[in-house]
Amino acid sequence: MAGVLRVKGTIDLAQFWPDGESDADTTKIKVKVGANAFSFAADGKTFKKTKAYFGAVVRGTSSDPVIDKQGRITVRLQGIDAPELHYRASALKQSTGVSKAKRKKFNELNKTERRQYWAETATVALCKKLKTFGNNGMVKCEMRSFVDRPAEVIDTYGRFVGNIFVGAGLDTDINAWLATEGWVYPTYYSSMSVEEIATLDAAAAKGKKKKRTWKNYSRAVDKFDKKLVYRKHGPIDAANDKGPVLMPKVYRRQVAYRMQKGAGIAVGPFAAFLAKSPDRCFLTKEFVEQTIHTAEPRSLHDFIKGNKFSLEPQELVFKEKFSDLRRPNGTKVQNF
Repeated sequence: MAGVLRVKGTIDLAQFWPDGESDADTTKIKVKVGANAFSFAADGKTFKKTKAYFGAVVRGTSSDPVIDKQGRITVRLQGIDAPELHYRASALKQSTGVSKAKRKKFNELNKTERRQYWAETATVALCKKLKTFGNNGMVKCEMRSFVDRPAEVIDTYGRFVGNIFVGAGLDTDINAWLATEGWVYPTYYSSMSVEEIATLDAAAAKGKKKKRTWKNYSRAVDKFDKKLVYRKHGPIDAANDKGPVLMPKVYRRQVAYRMQKGAGIAVGPFAAFLAKSPDRCFLTKEFVEQTIHTAEPRSLHDFIKGNKFSLEPQELVFKEKFSDLRRPNGTKVQNF
């Protein structure tokens, strides 16, 4: 049985679009924490305060402190992914062998942050929901995650991965609410338990009936609307925020492909582009029935058939990219 990490804090609603830049899924939800905010229960019940994360630095894709200078952590809402509100492809490294001219072209194309339909509407819906639990734009919350060691809750980008709970009794699971209301798609990772996947599967099944993002779910990887760009500070235009939505993880790869193709770097079909840097995954059915140890490893590009993505989001479990957590002196953070 995994232990439970609990983080108490507050969410500042001013961060959400259109006033701020935070969106409805994972990357920029900031939870303000205090000196006694973190506690861990190895048995899942007996919580004790922990200072494991204070001064800790992630070693992964990111190399930043996991608690910022303003006493905040970033939380990736586990198991869900909202349509992208503002996405820019990763910068090209000089070691990739791309010419200076092509890199310059790529950077010009990549200046613009891209978005998907429903991203704005989903963000506004989340903020509206959170406001019902708040006071003066602040919402008390608790992040919970099943882990045994401090680094297990931190992804490769330095984000805490878990579920956020709000309400008088901290009993409203925001992850599940977003899925149940059809504002997000399930996006599972190998760090999740079978029970956690089952819970979100049930929530997403209800969300499908809402006919929101699911109504416009698209498998067409050859379609890309270059006019859909990030609209900083709005204004809100929910009536026109409806249209085809790729699985967000596929869309992020599509943006990188389109930018590279426009710069003359990427050649060939989308599937071939994905195969150069494979996203490792499992079929959810096999992951649940056989566990990560025996389920057949797959890659995202295996499911691109011609110009179509052949699955729905909940049918895949992606291999988690864990981080290494260290003190500033380089010592590993191994215990709570």
